[in-house]
Amino acid sequence: MGDRKVIKTKLLIDGTGKPSQENMVIVIKDQVIEEITSAENFDDPENATVYDLGDKTVMPGLIDAHMHFFAVPSHELHKLITTPDVERVLRGAGEAAKMLEAGITAARCLGSTVSPALRKAINEGHIPGPRLVVAGEFIVASGGTWYEIMQEDEVADGTEEVRKKVRERITQGANVMKVGLSKGKMDDLNSSWGDNPYETLPAYSLEEVKALTDEAHINHLQVSAHCIGDAAVNLALDGNVDVIEHGYAITEETRQRLVDKQIPVVTTISQLYFHEQAAEPFHYPQWEREIYQTHKRVMREDFAKGLKAGVKFVIGTDLIGYPTHPQDQAAKEFELAVEWGMDPETAIVAGTKRGAEVLGLDHEIGTIEIGKKADLIAFVGDPIADITALQTVDFVMKDGQVVKSETMKGKKKEYAR
Repeated sequence: MGDRKVIKTKLLIDGTGKPSQENMVIVIKDQVIEEITSAENFDDPENATVYDLGDKTVMPGLIDAHMHFFAVPSHELHKLITTPDVERVLRGAGEAAKMLEAGITAARCLGSTVSPALRKAINEGHIPGPRLVVAGEFIVASGGTWYEIMQEDEVADGTEEVRKKVRERITQGANVMKVGLSKGKMDDLNSSWGDNPYETLPAYSLEEVKALTDEAHINHLQVSAHCIGDAAVNLALDGNVDVIEHGYAITEETRQRLVDKQIPVVTTISQLYFHEQAAEPFHYPQWEREIYQTHKRVMREDFAKGLKAGVKFVIGTDLIGYPTHPQDQAAKEFELAVEWGMDPETAIVAGTKRGAEVLGLDHEIGTIEIGKKADLIAFVGDPIADITALQTVDFVMKDGQVVKSETMKGKKKEYAR
């Protein structure tokens, strides 16, 4: 028969983009949503566990389509090369637990040597955390994106080397590929992002990109690319990349290509927002502050243009960890997207349904529909009226098991196994 769980809520937002529904009931059996119905005249199934959430709003769990478990202090990234992975994976486990507690039930870690181990530990039930899609190590060109903080085995040049790196990543446990396609020009102070986003250079040739995506697609994996600037975004489009990260400082023609192809573009506003918040307490040099301010201005301008044109935006943060970029504050991205012009309904879809599509998990999660896994959150307030309500989640269910609830204080948590 299987155990049933019943969730009763004042307001239901299912993540599909349909209008919210009042006084609803969700019935869950064996981790899967079995029934969604009105509370009126509903009779609790025999032996069911009932969670009456009163006046709370229920939504699909939040999905961060772009984050990192760098698992070193975020203002000391040079330690990526020297800190043992065993130390980093333990720190990453703590970060993953905080994410789940905040209502982030799924995420893509787009670059981290420890993320495959974290994914496996979460899936096997050893530690709590979101369901993860992970890239493992980056794939970067010599002198390309993030080259200054990369380890030697993350660098690949030439078509044969990039194919080999894809195969190595799969062997290491990656189930998405992450490649850096843009870089700063010679003498830029920020060599990865570029001092001026309009002057970035492509980090790979088209032949190399096509070889990488071809190898990934043969293995049924998507490719996500760091792209800032027009040349890099067009390189990604020409090279059959599946998802664009950042994707600003582009022309109207390139923007129209994104719209025509409906290639997802992941927002990543939070990364720049948190840099701005950290600049004073962490003593950023003036040149660095000015570069991030320039990127933020251009990103905001292009975000508005993208919304108007119909770019398919997906919510992702690019947060890398404490103390400056805490991954458990991903809900801030929804607020920032709305502040920059996205309507709340679209933001919610972009951070649930579209997020699941980008993760390749839309057949399982991302919406509250019959047959989907029960990844749910609840909170006080209506996020359509005030999107910041997503920042105070007090009920979290993953795989039909409650991992956070005000009514469960002091009780054993049902970490999914």
